[in-house]
Amino acid sequence: MKRHLLPLMALSCLLFSVANAQTTGTPTQKSVTAPLKKTSEAPSTRTSPRKPAPARLQPADIRKILPLRCMAPGQGYEDLVPLKKGLADVRILGAGEGTHGTHEFFTFKHRLFEFLVKEMGYTVFAIEDGIYGSALIQRYITTGEGDPKAILQNEFHDVFQVRELLDLVEWMRGYNATHDIKLTFTGFDCQQLDAYVRGIREVTEKYQFTGFLPLTGYIAPENDSAWQAYIETRIIADSIAQHMPARPVNIPEKEWELAVCYLQNIQAGLHQFTAKDWLPMLNTRDSMMALNVQRIVTQHPGEKIMLWAHNGHVGSWHGSLKDFSTLGGNLKQRYGNTYQSLGFSTGSGKYRARSGQIQKMTEDNQLAAPVPGSIELQLHQTGISLLYFSTHALPLDGKLRMIGSIADTNQFTQDPVAITSLFDWLVYADKTSFAQGL
Repeated sequence: MKRHLLPLMALSCLLFSVANAQTTGTPTQKSVTAPLKKTSEAPSTRTSPRKPAPARLQPADIRKILPLRCMAPGQGYEDLVPLKKGLADVRILGAGEGTHGTHEFFTFKHRLFEFLVKEMGYTVFAIEDGIYGSALIQRYITTGEGDPKAILQNEFHDVFQVRELLDLVEWMRGYNATHDIKLTFTGFDCQQLDAYVRGIREVTEKYQFTGFLPLTGYIAPENDSAWQAYIETRIIADSIAQHMPARPVNIPEKEWELAVCYLQNIQAGLHQFTAKDWLPMLNTRDSMMALNVQRIVTQHPGEKIMLWAHNGHVGSWHGSLKDFSTLGGNLKQRYGNTYQSLGFSTGSGKYRARSGQIQKMTEDNQLAAPVPGSIELQLHQTGISLLYFSTHALPLDGKLRMIGSIADTNQFTQDPVAITSLFDWLVYADKTSFAQGL
């Protein structure tokens, strides 16, 4: 017999690089609680007539672009002041990334969060990673307990095991040490199954509760495949949830709610990993992430939140798959204009990603040149190296670069997208470099 160790990250984020049978237009959004539609085919796509490559932006359009002075934090915020008006009514800002491994995307999000904290009263930072590991980071920034580098290396997805995120964590630690109003670091992903099992075990062993033991004590048969083990574990988790007892009187309410939250995320992760088709897999994860963000909103009434995730999650739709109900689409449906998204893109450089051949993170992955008809080419031709703009003021159409955690040469959407249907804002850096692994 052997123990089946639920992995920290059982599946890589393939959807952003393999789903490039692309679409245009805005999909109909679904409720996060809507039943998932099974399909035996690849996810359906939205097609449109081919458009000619757009001409260079005209001077009137270029005047709508806001130049950025820098991407790194600690150098003032004068160039970000227009965001004060644009985000005045926003409570949740989804900050994306066009790749999961671009240094400038990460440093700008650090800079952006500093601005939001100091100038707009934001207090909550939430990342596309696990709740359990993020709680360990939160303990560090609050008490100084723990080693943040080790926590990132042991608990976080390898795309976030980077110096840039560690620098943000240390800044939050320093801020909390000198301010009465404290910052919160949390997560909202459901894929960190092993960590969630450990979290449940910590609560139940502390209070000698055996109701979750079929899950926390699960041992897979020696000859089980990983797929079989996932199926068996999913059945166990679903059964526990279906027959969930009332909170034992000796377990504090907050700790019980956390254990139940961990169980719900385990269920979602296992249903994602055992889905037979792409669309249910994608929708299961983003629906659970949206529920986790709603939980964060409930826990922090009246506070403002910045999310850190991939462009393909924070946008109102994915840009490729019309029936993929993204995190951002779910949040837009629930919170309306109090949720906005900010996408990121780049023209050239290198990025950090997992190599499909050697299955490890590499830093020499080359960004392809902007293709004809791309939004990146239009922005490159302005001659402005660092910029951002409201997509409602400048509603560009064009192909868009979309790379996930896997290095890929097929980097652009097949068809043009209307950028205003994806994001409320777009940040563009003409030349970027790879994120720095720990």
